[in-house]
Amino acid sequence: MNHETRIIKYNASIKMEAYHFQGIMQKFPNHFHEYYEIGYIENGKRKLTCKEREYMPSE
Repeated sequence: MNHETRIIKYNASIKMEAYHFQGIMQKFPNHFHEYYEIGYIENGKRKLTCKEREYMPSE
């Protein structure tokens, strides 16, 4: 059984959202943002596709 954790925090004074996801194994649909997005992966791998190019973390 896969245990999923999704925590979302919002700070109104700096207008920033922070997300913590753990144990989620799903594909996200193609989309884009009008703002910056920063991701951090503690362990495992994630493939990123941007403008039809695929990026994998270095080994």
